[in-house]
Amino acid sequence: MEQVVFCEDPLAGFADASTYQAKLTFVHETLKKSCPGVDRVSIALYDNQARKLKTFIAAPVAESPLKNYETVLAAESVLWEVARNRSPRIVNDLRIYQHHVSTHSQAIVGHGFASSYTHPIYQNKELAGFIFFNSFHNRYFRERILEQVELFTHLLAEMILNELAVTRALVAAMRTSVNMVQKHDLETGTHLERMSRYSRLIARSMVRRGLEHLDDEQIEQIALFAPLHDVGKIGIPDRILQKPARLTRAERTIMNTHTVLGRQIVDDLIRNFGFEQIPYIDCLRHIAELHHEAMDGSGYPHGMNGQEITLEARIVAVSDIFDALTTRRPYKLPWSNAHAFALLQLLSIDKLDRQCVDALIECPGEIEQIQQQFSEPH
Repeated sequence: MEQVVFCEDPLAGFADASTYQAKLTFVHETLKKSCPGVDRVSIALYDNQARKLKTFIAAPVAESPLKNYETVLAAESVLWEVARNRSPRIVNDLRIYQHHVSTHSQAIVGHGFASSYTHPIYQNKELAGFIFFNSFHNRYFRERILEQVELFTHLLAEMILNELAVTRALVAAMRTSVNMVQKHDLETGTHLERMSRYSRLIARSMVRRGLEHLDDEQIEQIALFAPLHDVGKIGIPDRILQKPARLTRAERTIMNTHTVLGRQIVDDLIRNFGFEQIPYIDCLRHIAELHHEAMDGSGYPHGMNGQEITLEARIVAVSDIFDALTTRRPYKLPWSNAHAFALLQLLSIDKLDRQCVDALIECPGEIEQIQQQFSEPH
């Protein structure tokens, strides 16, 4: 009998996966070897400020009827009860929800799933989201299967919380720096919150209209990184940032360097703190550097045009201008949404991405909700 045996590590490829989706797919494939009836695993994230639950990642993608979806988590809902009790829920026969009015219940039951296991995820005593396991078999989550699922649930929860914590640490550090600058630059924290949500709205709308093929993970990263577009203003002198009058041509030239400075700051942070592993981190680089490029090539810093400008930068450009127009400033009153929409449409002739503008304009109700929830302090 051999005294030393080398065996295969079933999760050896987990660390090499470059996105959350790839990591979840790897975990699901491993789980299926011992629990072949686990036909779908998905993770939804919870926005505590907006009280909304949003789809994030799911495996396999082909068995995921819910994509590009978010909903308010009502206090009287079953999921909220699961979250409040901090205990998992097993549904042995999902047909009890076949007449339920909610979109997510109809999607899950309509896809043919017969049973489910749901586990809430908490971080720092706040609800962070849910992990869902679905099976095409009734009463699948019992005994030995349940033991395996619970083990993988905790693995996935730790994976999500730890991985997202790295991304959010980067975002939080940079947002703190941006906030310090924008107190002088006449902008507020609510501006950053609206920027994030307008950007998510545009991305989701473009996916719904079949104009782009972003998955929920990509949309989440764009929304996270959008408020960091002006991080380069950290390097602009206060005499320019705080100048109450119109900038001179020389001062405008200096101000315009904030895009290149932003890219340098982002690159330095990523390199110095080892953030290269953050999924879609290039989105942050592009947002910081390219959000002032114009579709006709008249923007800066590189004079890019059309599709040369990355999608995330084109989305953020529309979000930023719309919020600037509709927000009160010492030098102007807020524009109405209709007035701002008209100017965005005019700018989409040559400066802004027309599809991004149209994607925002088609969501007036959701825009008003964002504005009400994240209004300027008085």
